[in-house]
Amino acid sequence: MDVRPTTSQRQGVPPGGKARLRRHVHVGRWLARLTLALCFLTGFSLSMFPAGRALTRAVMIVPGLISAARPSWEAPVDEPIKHVQETISSSAGAVYLDIYEPTDSPPPVLGTREGMLMIPGVGDQRKQPQVVNFSETLAASGVVVMGMTTPATAANRLNGGDEAAVVQAFHTLQRWPSVNPAHVGLFGISGGGALLCLGAADPRIRDQVRFVALLGSYFNATTFLQAIGQHALTVDGQTQPWSPITYPLQVLANTIAPLLPKQDAQLLTKAFLTKSSGSLSQEQSSQLAPSSAALYHLLAGDETQQVSANLAALSPEMKALLSSLSPSRVVDRISVPIYLLHDRTDPSVPVTQASDFAATLASLHHPYDFAEFGIFQHAVVVSNPSLSEELDDGAKLVHFVSEAVQIGS
Repeated sequence: MDVRPTTSQRQGVPPGGKARLRRHVHVGRWLARLTLALCFLTGFSLSMFPAGRALTRAVMIVPGLISAARPSWEAPVDEPIKHVQETISSSAGAVYLDIYEPTDSPPPVLGTREGMLMIPGVGDQRKQPQVVNFSETLAASGVVVMGMTTPATAANRLNGGDEAAVVQAFHTLQRWPSVNPAHVGLFGISGGGALLCLGAADPRIRDQVRFVALLGSYFNATTFLQAIGQHALTVDGQTQPWSPITYPLQVLANTIAPLLPKQDAQLLTKAFLTKSSGSLSQEQSSQLAPSSAALYHLLAGDETQQVSANLAALSPEMKALLSSLSPSRVVDRISVPIYLLHDRTDPSVPVTQASDFAATLASLHHPYDFAEFGIFQHAVVVSNPSLSEELDDGAKLVHFVSEAVQIGS
């Protein structure tokens, strides 16, 4: 009798286990095939469908947006970036443009790239490292980014007449050789977001804008000034302390100063030039005209119990100016989705401005999205955020960017 072990026994397979082994191999093959099929379907959806392509681009873009410089691992696959500067004219005056676009591989069809018009805040932010990084990161993904600055924003003030500059810059970006004129969106940071909202509501471009995205922007200039005067916010029915930094006070003083008597304007703009804001002596403040004094105390936040009275004491011209600079005045005339991003502890523009914006959009049944972030300090990425904040806020940014990219394309 042959007692030599069978092949199954030599390989450690007990008698009767041969069938089970065949079943395991069969199941394993099907699992491998299923895994390959899922990988294929995932890759197919990410590359072939708009939502998938937008998500893929967002995942590639976001790491560069939440760092001061683009990640080194992106460099080998990035397209070289071309940066050009131009100056155009509008009825409001000169408009300074910084255009970032990919140059290595042209789009398959001329004029098919997405375009994004950006105002990176009040002040001359053109060389600010994170603004440059933001522009280059988007350009590397195939978006033509056009940053705009006006004489007013460069001088640290807001000018409602810059709505005309937004319209002219938008048309310039639409005519850019590689840009599809039907795929241009708007992105505004801080006070720049308010100016872009005014432009988005302008009938000359209203029906051509694809989306509006805002980071750290205000909604209503009057309630913004009210929060500054109170040094407090009302969140979910609860009052909590809030102290603004000096810069927004300086911007508001510069913006309203042309409406004040000359001596009052000089005193107020000088008072908010340094970190020791609101440094007028009692004698100086007593020399101000009543409406100038009301504005001073609101900006200084030294009469928190008289905020309503001081707002009422502002001149009709001041009130009209604040209204004219408020997105709340034109929100019902904006016809595209609006994306609101805001630092939840923002020391420049309180997060309540964004939540008020979102509440109004909800009441109007206007398409929007709103998220609070912890990795920003107003509009600048916080150095060394916690891992949990990076993961949580990074996921929110992926969502926001993918939504904007999909709509923009």
